[in-house]
Amino acid sequence: MTYGKNIIQLLLSQSLIAIFLCILMLPEIVQAQTQVRILQTGTATGSVTEFGQTRKLFDDVIIETDDMLIKADSLFQYIEADLIDAFGNIEIITENQTIWADSLRYNLNTDVSHFRGRVVVQGESSLLLSPEMIYNFFFEIAEFPREIRLEDADGTLKADRGFYFNIPDSAAFFGNVQLSDSTQYAESDSLYAIRSANRYQLFGNVYLEDFENRTRMRGDFSKSDDSGYRELRGNARLQRMNEAETDTTFLSASWLEVLQDDTTSVVLGYENVRIWSERYASVSDSSRYEDIAGRFLLKGDSRLWRRDLQLSSRIIEIILQDDEIEELIAYPEPITVTPDSITGRFNQIQGDSLWIFFDEGEIHRMEVRPNSEMIIHEKDENDEPEFAVQIEADRLFVFFANNEPDSLKYFENISGQFIPEARNPGEIRLSRFQYEPEIRPERPERWLQPSRPPLTSEPPFEWPARYRIYLEERNRTGNR
Repeated sequence: MTYGKNIIQLLLSQSLIAIFLCILMLPEIVQAQTQVRILQTGTATGSVTEFGQTRKLFDDVIIETDDMLIKADSLFQYIEADLIDAFGNIEIITENQTIWADSLRYNLNTDVSHFRGRVVVQGESSLLLSPEMIYNFFFEIAEFPREIRLEDADGTLKADRGFYFNIPDSAAFFGNVQLSDSTQYAESDSLYAIRSANRYQLFGNVYLEDFENRTRMRGDFSKSDDSGYRELRGNARLQRMNEAETDTTFLSASWLEVLQDDTTSVVLGYENVRIWSERYASVSDSSRYEDIAGRFLLKGDSRLWRRDLQLSSRIIEIILQDDEIEELIAYPEPITVTPDSITGRFNQIQGDSLWIFFDEGEIHRMEVRPNSEMIIHEKDENDEPEFAVQIEADRLFVFFANNEPDSLKYFENISGQFIPEARNPGEIRLSRFQYEPEIRPERPERWLQPSRPPLTSEPPFEWPARYRIYLEERNRTGNR
């Protein structure tokens, strides 16, 4: 069982439970009676119990069947019922694994074993711990009615209960599911997995954290596969910190998709997409982020705020360099609206397409073309509104200083007007005017966090005596 670096990649239908229920409903399979051979015992007695003729073995018992070797402090064989009860210091050795427990009931007829107490299952590359396990050796299905912990060289899984199906190499876990390895952590209410196909699903209160990419995600449901695809639905949220850990971007949407390979990562957001960072905020119908290009693409009814400036358009591209905005591109029919920091009057610029260029995080230049229009408000020496200028041209360049328009250049088909204060220029609006600071995303009140205590390396119980001996021998010989 390997639930390591791919364990947070998630898909599976509910068919696992259906398979398990169908197996439980099958009639009991009648096999030839399993031969039990006594290899060692201190004392042996016989009696008649509720199960009929019973053989009782005490003091360091060892028996074998065709498929396994069983060691225990004592063992009752109910001969007529084809049952074995084993007690104390149990060790079972099979071809593929070794199992330790405090008690065991083994049905020789159906090949079903019920382990209780400190159950330890040592596989070739994994370790499983639980206080209870029901295992069907014939169908190779394990049920864990109580807490389960699964470890391998890469990571750890923990849940309140679960099932494992060896033949399709699939599993289902329920209640306080946690998964962790050196690069990722995940938690949810339940997990379904087809490991042979590397497809997984997480349901309910999903939390995912990618340590290498400094990314955290939350939602109601997640699925993924080994192609690098991951989907997050239901109040999906993503938080990413930059490499210097000085800036955080927060994204929320109805659902998210992550497409990832060895070199690139693309995050797609759908429906009511909201982005917040220290440098800008936005709302849109959908979004696309490409980490290699450092590019956000917003589509639909999009708004972007950078300080007091609001940019509105159907499509907005955000080009980032070292987590700073380097360039904004908007089309078709964008409009920017910026309230004057003193008078509150709206400076407005619109056109068919728009570019905003930044220098060290500050707006340096804006270019609008074609069909550009602009309204700029001026102040007198007392910082009181004095007049406004309205200009139309095919191409318009606006140069900024201290985040406010400083100089203008305009070309071709130029027209305009001077609007004195007497004509109330503060009420003039361009045709596409929009300014809605009330819908601007705010800084989240708290960052995304796991809701469960972190996984530790401590086992859930003291090791059984025979397992301690096994560990000592393995450490002595260097075997794994």
